[in-house]
Amino acid sequence: MKLYRSDLEQYISNQLFEISADTLDLGDLQLAGDTISCECSVEPASQGYRIHGQINAHVKETCDRCLAGFVEDTQSKFNVILTDDDSLFAEQNIDVIQFSDTEESIDLTPVIHDVVLLAEPFKRLCSETCKGMCITCGTNLNDATCECHSTQSDSRWDALKNLKK
Repeated sequence: MKLYRSDLEQYISNQLFEISADTLDLGDLQLAGDTISCECSVEPASQGYRIHGQINAHVKETCDRCLAGFVEDTQSKFNVILTDDDSLFAEQNIDVIQFSDTEESIDLTPVIHDVVLLAEPFKRLCSETCKGMCITCGTNLNDATCECHSTQSDSRWDALKNLKK
């Protein structure tokens, strides 16, 4: 997503951009559609511009408990400062991008790439109440019940059961 200086100087307010997923190189992350939407605003900042907004994507996921496929809607906020102020760079602030007065455009594709990948959850669940799979027969316990799961016991816990008595 490229923004030109003329766009930045007009102070964009909640403008919607559609970004092709092919331009982001998201690796193994699969999207349910071909595009990611980005709602973006630009405001004046100290010796530069502040760009902030929200990125929305429909991501194809596989549940970690039951292995069922599902689509999750992710929403991620971002906030970036474009400036030529050297004092902000000395702080090692990753949300600051150098943007000199001679540059005519800024490519925000790397920022959007990082925000989308950072929104990926550690644990992917099709629902909070997902029952998972039977460890014996592999039945998805959200769709059906099985007899093997309830009849088998793990002998490693028998000593603890005796403590209860």
